[in-house]
Amino acid sequence: MLTRRKSSIDGTKSERSRRRGESIGGAFTDMINLEPTAIINKSTELLHERFLRDMVRAACLLSMISLCLHTPDTIKMWPPLNYIILVNDILVTLIFIGEAAVTINQNGLFDNQNSYLRDRWYQFEFFLLINHILSCVIHIYELCSIWFPSLNFFYYPWFGALRSARSFIFLRFIRSIVRFKLPKKTIKLIMKRSSQQIQNVTIFFMFFVFSYAIMGVQLFGRLNYHCVVNGTDPHNVTIADLAIPDTMCSQKGAGGYECPGNMVCMRLELQPQAEGFYGQFSDFASSLFTVYLAASQEGWVYVLYDCLDSMPSFLAFFYFVTLIFFLAWLVKNVFIAVITETFAEIRVRFAEMWQTRETTSDHAYTQKLEKDENGWKLVEVDKYNRAHSNNSLFLHTIVTSTVFQTIMQLLILANAIFHATFVFYHDESDQIRKVFYYYVEVGFTILFNTEVAIKVYAFGWNAYISRGQHKFDFLLCVGSSLNAIWILYETNFFTYFQVFRIARLIKASPMLEDFVYKIFGPGKKLGGLVIFTAILLLVTSAISLQLFCYVPKLNRFTNFAAAFMTMFQIITQEGWTDVVIEILRACNEQAVPFVAIYFVAYHLLVTLFVLSLFVAVILDNLEMDEELKKVKQLKAREQDTIKTTLPMRLRIFNRFPTAPTMVTMKKVSSEFPLPKIRDSFTRQFADEFVETSDDPMQEIGLKVRSMLSGKGPSKETRITTTIRHVGQLSNKTILTSILTESNRNRALFSESNQHLANFTRSNTSSKHGKSGILSATSRSRTRGLASLKGKNMVEGFKENGDLRPEDTARKVEKHGEIDFKAFQMKRAHAEITRNRIEEEMRENHPMFDRPLFLVGRESSLRRMCQMIAHSRHSYDQNDGQHRKNSNKYKQFHDLLAIITYLDWAMVLVTTLSCCSMLWESPWPLTGENLIFNNFYLQIAEYIFVLVMSFELTVKCIANGLFFTPKALVTDVGDILTIFIYITSLIFVIWMPTHIEINSWAQLLMICRASRPLRVYALIPHIRRVVVELCRGFREILLVTILLVVLMFIFASFGVQLVGGKLAACNDLSITSRENCTGLYDVKLFVTRLEVYGKNEAMHPSIIVPRVWTNPRNFNFDHIGNAMLALFETLSYKGWNVVRDVLYIRHGAWAVIFIHIYVFIGCMIGLTLFVGVVVANYTENRGTALLTVDQRRWHDLKARLKMAQPLHVPPKPPESAKVRCYLYDMTTSRWFKQTFAALVVLNSLTLIIPWNVSEERDRKKSLLTCTLFSALFNILFTLECLLKMIAFTLSGFWQSRRNRIDLIITVLGINWIVFHFLFQLPAYFAGGISEWKRLTYTYGYLVVILRFFTIAGRKSTLKMLMLTVVMSMVRSSFIIAAMFLLVLFYANAGVVLFGMVKYGQAVGKHVNFRNGREALVVLFRSVTGEDWNDIMHDCMRAPPFCNWHPGLSYWQTDCGNYVGAIVYFCSFYLIITYIVLNLLVAIIMENFSLFYSSVEDQLLSYADIRNFQLIWNMVDVEQKRSIPVRRVKFLLRLLRGRLEVPDESDGLLFKHMCHEMERLHNGDDVSFHDVLNVIFLYYFSMLSYRSVDIRKNLQLEELLQREELEYIIEEEVAKHTIRQWLEHCLKNIKAKQNNTLGKMSSIGSTFAFPQQDVLTKGVFLTEASPDEESLQGDKGSGKKKASRGNSITEIVTEAQKKSVKREADKIKERRGTLRQMQMGTYDELEEVEEDEDTDAEVRRSSFEYSGSDVIQMSHEKQLEDVKTWWTLCD
Repeated sequence: MLTRRKSSIDGTKSERSRRRGESIGGAFTDMINLEPTAIINKSTELLHERFLRDMVRAACLLSMISLCLHTPDTIKMWPPLNYIILVNDILVTLIFIGEAAVTINQNGLFDNQNSYLRDRWYQFEFFLLINHILSCVIHIYELCSIWFPSLNFFYYPWFGALRSARSFIFLRFIRSIVRFKLPKKTIKLIMKRSSQQIQNVTIFFMFFVFSYAIMGVQLFGRLNYHCVVNGTDPHNVTIADLAIPDTMCSQKGAGGYECPGNMVCMRLELQPQAEGFYGQFSDFASSLFTVYLAASQEGWVYVLYDCLDSMPSFLAFFYFVTLIFFLAWLVKNVFIAVITETFAEIRVRFAEMWQTRETTSDHAYTQKLEKDENGWKLVEVDKYNRAHSNNSLFLHTIVTSTVFQTIMQLLILANAIFHATFVFYHDESDQIRKVFYYYVEVGFTILFNTEVAIKVYAFGWNAYISRGQHKFDFLLCVGSSLNAIWILYETNFFTYFQVFRIARLIKASPMLEDFVYKIFGPGKKLGGLVIFTAILLLVTSAISLQLFCYVPKLNRFTNFAAAFMTMFQIITQEGWTDVVIEILRACNEQAVPFVAIYFVAYHLLVTLFVLSLFVAVILDNLEMDEELKKVKQLKAREQDTIKTTLPMRLRIFNRFPTAPTMVTMKKVSSEFPLPKIRDSFTRQFADEFVETSDDPMQEIGLKVRSMLSGKGPSKETRITTTIRHVGQLSNKTILTSILTESNRNRALFSESNQHLANFTRSNTSSKHGKSGILSATSRSRTRGLASLKGKNMVEGFKENGDLRPEDTARKVEKHGEIDFKAFQMKRAHAEITRNRIEEEMRENHPMFDRPLFLVGRESSLRRMCQMIAHSRHSYDQNDGQHRKNSNKYKQFHDLLAIITYLDWAMVLVTTLSCCSMLWESPWPLTGENLIFNNFYLQIAEYIFVLVMSFELTVKCIANGLFFTPKALVTDVGDILTIFIYITSLIFVIWMPTHIEINSWAQLLMICRASRPLRVYALIPHIRRVVVELCRGFREILLVTILLVVLMFIFASFGVQLVGGKLAACNDLSITSRENCTGLYDVKLFVTRLEVYGKNEAMHPSIIVPRVWTNPRNFNFDHIGNAMLALFETLSYKGWNVVRDVLYIRHGAWAVIFIHIYVFIGCMIGLTLFVGVVVANYTENRGTALLTVDQRRWHDLKARLKMAQPLHVPPKPPESAKVRCYLYDMTTSRWFKQTFAALVVLNSLTLIIPWNVSEERDRKKSLLTCTLFSALFNILFTLECLLKMIAFTLSGFWQSRRNRIDLIITVLGINWIVFHFLFQLPAYFAGGISEWKRLTYTYGYLVVILRFFTIAGRKSTLKMLMLTVVMSMVRSSFIIAAMFLLVLFYANAGVVLFGMVKYGQAVGKHVNFRNGREALVVLFRSVTGEDWNDIMHDCMRAPPFCNWHPGLSYWQTDCGNYVGAIVYFCSFYLIITYIVLNLLVAIIMENFSLFYSSVEDQLLSYADIRNFQLIWNMVDVEQKRSIPVRRVKFLLRLLRGRLEVPDESDGLLFKHMCHEMERLHNGDDVSFHDVLNVIFLYYFSMLSYRSVDIRKNLQLEELLQREELEYIIEEEVAKHTIRQWLEHCLKNIKAKQNNTLGKMSSIGSTFAFPQQDVLTKGVFLTEASPDEESLQGDKGSGKKKASRGNSITEIVTEAQKKSVKREADKIKERRGTLRQMQMGTYDELEEVEEDEDTDAEVRRSSFEYSGSDVIQMSHEKQLEDVKTWWTLCD
């Protein structure tokens, strides 16, 4: 237990006030300490006794059991149980009273912090004790009312609900068992942070719920218009008055469904219980409840269909599609991110709790080292645990052999396959075959028992049982042996052991075994979470049992088993809305709000928190170790290196003999460059021997110097050429001179990167005579390292004469660091090598790089096609004149530049073609919407084929088809392109008019439906999404295999348990197959409303024949149907139907089977998909391989990118007192909070619908809401006016939020005028109704827009909104990929199921009649809404549909049995399990930006806020950019963690300033430019920071940073030297002035006539001719360097420049300070002045005159002059 400091007195006022101020979070922190305080750590010896501790635990357990049994139905089954429960409760209560008495006696009642009424756990125990006493009193009172009726005791059943709080006694029982303690301070820190984040996300979630709730109220209002027969009483509706099925409607012309001629659309007046609560938008509460239920993706489509029938379709589609996308897919997944981040922090802080303590034992190893007389050797551990006999050694060798293990794996597989072949035919043969299978199972059992016996004998019992795998095998052996007994075999109690035998096959795959161990190996976390979920279910089931067991006509809580199944069903979310609606209808009207809040809170807890915990645990298990991440980073960098070998399609040319083309060489004059000579050809006649130095960079430098100087290679690196004489032309002198001269001239005239090729080649000779030198042609590209071309090579020379390429950085070797340069050099070298091989291929094989082997390499046709195929959008981002405008539309330019113009054209044509396919439909039966009957649809088809033919032809001519470097077909995406083209071309040529089901023509139509996938190959970002998914195929495949094995195990069990036993008569009154004959009446489903006559005699029915059949959607007659049923339940769909059928026909034992499967398969199996997809996504993006430090740095950069300048104008001057007062008021916190509250209150005026029809029912309420809304709009107008006065109009308009508020305010004022002032003219004009409808719509739109502005008023909502917006932006290509895939499935669905007849799920709103309807059906299926019912309707085949040979698919109403299974299962698996989980990964990645604490080590929001405030002070004009000269001033104003001390970080200050100047060549710098530079320098170079930037940066970032720092250090050094020289010049000038002053004084004394001349030559006001010429050159844009004729002139010029520069600085700074209403430059001199000039020199510069001279000796002056000349030379 956590120790507490005891108070010396009974409690002071300060202590009491402190404890009263503690929050609920603090109480929870105390209670989360699970070390038992009341039972274990007492000072009383009595409570330390084991017997008493066990007695208290037993009392807790007995109390929970009695509570679960205390229901009216349970007692009714066995009445004596009532008295047993009473006795048990009294006994348990007495035990708790005794314990409390002992505790009070020892610790006191209210004396100190550990006293009974002050300790948190004691208070909880006291609360439970009161509940037990109350429960006993209520029970005695109930019995007295039964025993003594004369006393007139009235007992109400709802009194029993008071004992529901007793359920928490189970928490005390768990607490008495679990024994671990957590540090209290750490718990408080975690709870504070996590609770704050959970609270923020909950507020964010409720913000969206409230938004959609008020929108639903105003858009839909009362959905109570139904199609009824004429003469229906709207206040007394019967089941016979409604349409079959019941359909909502709208008035004629309103845009919804119009009733048929024999019915009318009438508004029905029904009670909320009759309407069902769900799907109602009549008021805010009903709409809020409907929105939350729809956000759970359960039952929302039925509300959508009601809205489609009642309103225009576009409103309903927009509302519900966005609701599902935002609430169900984005916002709710933020909870997963919160829980995951919290769990990760807990894991880091409490790693020792989750990790098993590693203990070294012999059981963990198979061998160990042992020393004997011969030395050390490996000895098997099992050798010590078995008998030392030859037989045991022989058996040990056998059982450990690979052959034996393989044979056993094959036997297990054969056993599983054999039992999977059993099929129930529902006849007499089933029992005969079952006996046969029983004997075969006995044989397999004997084999596996023999295996166990042999292993026990071979290993020895102790060694055998010590291994976990052997324990599992032994358990299966015992269980399957019991199952081999016929009596037990019939009961199926031990069938689990038989079917779980297949789990041993996991050992057959080491990869699968490792994956399973990675997920389930650390079982403490996952096992603890399972236990936690079970405890939560038990406690909530007990609470719900006591709350609702007394509700009449409610059968879901009659006993504990029913309550448990109900609460478990709510966790799975399958049909949970029907459960809640059923409970709400059974409760009375007053209790409905509380019951709804109870179940919504429970659903929120289990779905958003508990299920998120499963995802967090899976992700935590998949997390890699920090060291492993670093290793994988290096491995990933090495894999990114370009392959040095060519692809297989290009290496085929190596199999053909070379055929080089000869070159005719002519003598040319030496002043022109020589023509290119093919190196690879000429080197065939010479052998090279290259002597390379150890340092490749030194060799590069020497060769570059030799080439530029023209002196040839040095002696150390000179190439020695040996000539093989073959004739006159092979003279050694000729070849050597030609090669040397050619290479030198090509280098000087910068034709290519020949230098790099020559430098990196170590030895180019080979056995085959092939050259190793890269021939640089005019077509070669500059790649890899920096191109050493003419100008770049000259610029490569540094001032000291050294040569350093641009991409080389200073290398400081440190122990344990990585050679980052090696990765870049290796990558560049690989690219150069590959280019060299390609050039050799191009030279030696004439057919290489010739498209289609026909088009020439340099033909004009190919060049024209290349221009067409490769043209793309580009813009000069570095152009200083247009840089700001280009940055403004940078994202748009980047979007245009991602693909070529030709590809953009194909995207447009493909999109138009896909849109035309949406209008293809087999309906109506006349075939007018079929493509071969519709001319307009054929036009789109022909255009697509023609344009794609042109595209492929151009690309083939430009790049080649297959055997060229940039061929058209290089990967799977290109193959898909060719496939789409071929299928489209065949369809256009063929255009079949007769298409039967399962024919080749239908297959061609389905292949043609894949046309939307063409966009995958065109847009690289969408292709990248597919590539990332394919990269994680292995892990996804492993999870799929695990789930298939799990399904196979439970399917095998289901076949043996209920196979052949689920068939029953469709007439539930018939129980035997013999009596299931004849006809009977079956009631039709009419409506969900509770109306008179429902399910009674007047309920509509039809006569159908009795049939003995299986349930419609599932059966377990064979393994295939069983696995299909379990796959459906794996998505939570239909499992409750399976449960109910199993419970009715086979009892509770069968129900346990399906519950276990759903829990394991759904809650654990499906979260594996989430975890694997998220882990693969982060790994492909590189974030999964980042260490903790690197991930925080990654988040920091994104956080900096999200930061924006403040849009708050500067404070007015003090003279404007009114404006200052208003400025302080409008920027105060209370002012902002007040108007934020007014926004909320204004939104609450929309709690009822604003429409004309509502005036009849609630006219006063509607008038009150509109008046309050008008008042709020006036207050918002006042707010805008106050801000305009305080900020000025221009300052007010600078803020985007202010602009939006102003626009909405103007709209609000317009609404007030139109709604209240223009009603009278509209009334006289006769259009008051239409005018009110318009103004009501206008008014609620203004209020809704105002409500969304609250996200900008609260920082938390703003940050989370940015998270969602960033997630939408980053997931845009994922959403596009998902939509394209859905579009493909929609087109294929029209071909497969376009005319399937209506059934249970397929109907008016759910069908595949055209592509548009199919998109709606598939979007519904993505959410999992009854997709399995739609699949079973589409599986309809003859004889249950009309079909005969020769009919086309649009002439029959049949579906496709196999096609429907493949279609729907693949769609649901790909979209729901994989693609949608990518959204979870994106949200988790973006949420880490929001999830940061104030105490963040790297950077907190407080630091960013500090910078924003300083930036707002400097950027007074709110331009979001400042001149680069103001950066120094900004840096000096920074305080806190961002402050740069002058004394210790002067060099850092220079580095930062120079980097700012280098960003845009001295132009203005933006907010993010300054922010990024500041924080990067602070965390990389400040010595007092505890953060090592090298640990945070990745390899590429670190490499770039080293390059930049090296360049900046050089620039800073130059600038420092230049400043030092200027300082020397100032001193020299001062000395000159001193000397000349003395000479003047002497001249005046002796009356020299040259005095005026000397004075003019010295004073600064005079300009020398050289200075004038220099200024003229500067004005013309040219720099001319000239040296003066004397030292006096040089010093004078330098002094003038210095004074002018200082004056300009002072003038600019004072102007800036005056604009900011700050002090003048003299007042802030210490803030603004440069660090290089001291105050004394500044004053001498500012106040210099000819008479102010410095007394210095003549010797010192001459010494300074000599020094200056030396430096200049």
